[in-house]
Amino acid sequence: MAVNRGKDFEQKFKEDWIRTIPDSSIDRIYDSVSGYKTVSNISDFIGFKKPNIFYLECKSTNENTFNFAKLTQYDKLVTKVGIPGVRAGAVIWFIKHDKVLYVPISTIKKMKEDGLKSVNIRTIFDSEYRFYNIPSQKLRVYMESDYSCLLETQEGE
Repeated sequence: MAVNRGKDFEQKFKEDWIRTIPDSSIDRIYDSVSGYKTVSNISDFIGFKKPNIFYLECKSTNENTFNFAKLTQYDKLVTKVGIPGVRAGAVIWFIKHDKVLYVPISTIKKMKEDGLKSVNIRTIFDSEYRFYNIPSQKLRVYMESDYSCLLETQEGE
């Protein structure tokens, strides 16, 4: 049976955020496992570093791609596009590639409008879309990442 490292990645994300973005706040939104489809959060985490608030969904994949169908928070995150001081997107760990990316929800929105259904780790940096490579170092299993680059994301991302 395959090991699901998603929840552990979320904990590692929080630890790395605290370590690499001093004087900031990061809160894990309660993960409802009640089974009610009407109960869902906007994202896994809400972070703040003056003057920006971040809505961040953490995802992991063993594949070369991350399918947008797995981003069930899309409809809520996309409502944050274009709001000054708000950053929203997905932090995706491509496990087999030892890569962590930040994909702004505005990028996912554009990709979906263009008919794409996923982010492909093999082609993203040759594309017209905006992605952020999170500087990361492979540990034994997980990546140790520096999320301070998120502070440089552009308005609406």
